[in-house]
Amino acid sequence: MQKFWLLLFLLAPGLGFAANAASEAPVQSYDVYKSWLMACDNTLSCEAKGFNQDGDRTELTISREAGSKGAISATIGSEARFGLDQVKVDGATVPLGPGWQRKDGEDGTVISTSSLADIQDLVRRLRNGKAIGLPDGKSIPLDGFVAALLRMDARQGRAGNETALLDRGNRLASAVPPAPPLPKVPARKVTETLAKGEAQKLIDRARRDGAKILSSEECDDKVESMTPSAYALDKARALVLIPCIMGAYQGSYLGFVVGRPDGPATLLTLPIPYQGNQPGQATVTDLTEADFAPETGTLAMSAKGRGLADCGMAARWIWNGKAFVLAALSSQDACGGLEPGDWPVLFRSAQ
Repeated sequence: MQKFWLLLFLLAPGLGFAANAASEAPVQSYDVYKSWLMACDNTLSCEAKGFNQDGDRTELTISREAGSKGAISATIGSEARFGLDQVKVDGATVPLGPGWQRKDGEDGTVISTSSLADIQDLVRRLRNGKAIGLPDGKSIPLDGFVAALLRMDARQGRAGNETALLDRGNRLASAVPPAPPLPKVPARKVTETLAKGEAQKLIDRARRDGAKILSSEECDDKVESMTPSAYALDKARALVLIPCIMGAYQGSYLGFVVGRPDGPATLLTLPIPYQGNQPGQATVTDLTEADFAPETGTLAMSAKGRGLADCGMAARWIWNGKAFVLAALSSQDACGGLEPGDWPVLFRSAQ
């Protein structure tokens, strides 16, 4: 767990990231304003989310795509059931527009709308409030709400525009910049396979050549509930995953690229393009719940900040024949909200 939270430290709030952190400004960003976060991915699709961090499963989320016609949605959710007429701000009922709809489920109630006019009206009514009140004593804090939405308007180039949520003006919707292009990172099937008995030799070589690294990372010599694995990448290289630490509900691995048939093992360092507090640190080596799928050439990991999975990080990389390239990333550093694993998307790609 210590390594996971060290990784989240690198995903520092208020700082963006880029594919090459040292050479160009980032497209993606992740900002924290008190009880609110505002995250944008590499296409400038953004999400502002506010929630209690004391175990109260409630949240308000506003999600918006970039561009003059970018889709927008807002949801208010709680583990307690509530009606459209039961949303309050500082004790006063909030009238909701006609586009709001209610959906009850086993885990509570969610109300939502995709109407820009309804969302702009909601923002106007909440902007000077302290908290949204819901039945059963549930609440959603509004400290940081205004700053998060101003940041969203600014990131999408909506300041002074009629489409802005807060910083509205007379500029036409057509003046909003288009979304950055979605990068293509196609799946790539690995057709090479390991020879009989080769996997164990590769694992042994990774343990031998990586002994100092495994020791410096304080990896356990034997993690009984986890097993090492090896996969061919091509004729000259293989991927080896060595168990490192098993926690209460998840385990971590270190990856090594090992030369075939008898080449050395080197630590797998994967791109995760956050700038963090140190722009040069835009990689990750500790892989929680790692899994490799040769059918698509995909290496995936998912690290929960705690057992509820209401914070954490998930990522996917695809082997392109030369290196692993980032294909998807989502992350949330503060724990809370309504749905487990519902973390803001920070990087996406197309096949």
